[in-house]
Amino acid sequence: MLLYRFLSATALAAYAPYAALRSLAGRRKLGDLRGRFGRAPYPDLEGGIWVHAVSVGEVGVARTLLAELAVLAPGRRLGLSVTTAAGRELAERTLSRDVAVFAFPFDLAGPVERAFDGVKPGLVLLTETELWPLFLNRARARGVAVALVNGRLSDRSFPRYRLVRRFLARSLDAIALFAVQSPEDAVRLRALGAPPGRVRVCGNVKYDLPLAAPFADATRLNLLAAGRPVFVAASTGQGEEETVLDAFRPLADRVLLAVAPRRPERFYTVASLIERSGFSVVRRSSASRAIQNPKSKIQNHTVYLLDSIGELASLYREAHLAFLGGSLVPTGGHNPIEAWAEGVCVVVGPHTQNFRDVVSQGKARGFLTCVPDGPGLKRTFAAALDDPAGRASAGRRAREFVAANRGAARTTVEAVLSLLPGASSFRAAAP
Repeated sequence: MLLYRFLSATALAAYAPYAALRSLAGRRKLGDLRGRFGRAPYPDLEGGIWVHAVSVGEVGVARTLLAELAVLAPGRRLGLSVTTAAGRELAERTLSRDVAVFAFPFDLAGPVERAFDGVKPGLVLLTETELWPLFLNRARARGVAVALVNGRLSDRSFPRYRLVRRFLARSLDAIALFAVQSPEDAVRLRALGAPPGRVRVCGNVKYDLPLAAPFADATRLNLLAAGRPVFVAASTGQGEEETVLDAFRPLADRVLLAVAPRRPERFYTVASLIERSGFSVVRRSSASRAIQNPKSKIQNHTVYLLDSIGELASLYREAHLAFLGGSLVPTGGHNPIEAWAEGVCVVVGPHTQNFRDVVSQGKARGFLTCVPDGPGLKRTFAAALDDPAGRASAGRRAREFVAANRGAARTTVEAVLSLLPGASSFRAAAP
């Protein structure tokens, strides 16, 4: 552990100048540094439940679990820690005021100790693949149970973890319960040294996401569309927007394209890229600008930019097809469930290893299409536009599939509450 502490401090010191320069360049916000160093006030949960989520995607999982915890563990104080600025913004805007939101500490002795001293949790839930050795060591030393919830190990991360299996096994032994998404995730965790009896397949909490609210800018979006279908390019990353715009160009008179970049730091860059590509851009953030003449020629050469946080699911309610980014570039892809829940079939590129099980289910059932490259995306856009009945049928099957797979949140929460004192009283209080 001493070696790990030295390496962590060294890595943070080396990374800090790069992170600062990237923030100054507008590429990514630094987030709550005072909180991450343990210098901001922490909420006192008094034996309650501390849930941790890294960023926007994990906040959605945490929000679902917190809703179940409020029902099954009434009276327990609840808190959510986040790592990124975007995740915190979404958490503070969408969670109940009864849930305290704060920064997750850097995995250094001082910040971790101050966090535990302030929060005083009775149980900690880490989402997906959050394995911090020092944090886990300090939790065990204090007698605080930790569970990994909605756990998964991607095709990319598993080989990396396997390289440090001997060291990682100590940290895994500090986790009281692994509530994982799939049997494959369970096999991989056991292979890394997780005690077999502590690993449970509870399903994917992302199927339990709440129904999206109506899109607040739907009227303007529909005026722009002027009766045309809306195709959404969601969670796009650097290097993908150009490909999407190229695929959209031959269809610009027949489709309205809405682009939702993954990172808010890129909103301005993407807006400039759209204009340089020969299109006009209408930004969600400029909602006060009314569309005066929806039938004017320029409407057919306009791209809608969703430059807001937490509205993508609502935008899907207005969509007829979605391309999911992070998949034409080798970042591992993003979660298609949110689109399916709104009855929207999905197109992805070849890099989807972060959601291998979900993607394979969609491909097998015909409401997810995988394309190899930009020309494949162009052909798929055109084919989907020419087959509205097939599009609608696939969307209905996607929505039904999501509904049939709900229930993981309740299963997960029932499992983790057994780690708290007084677990039998929680079972008695459950509806």
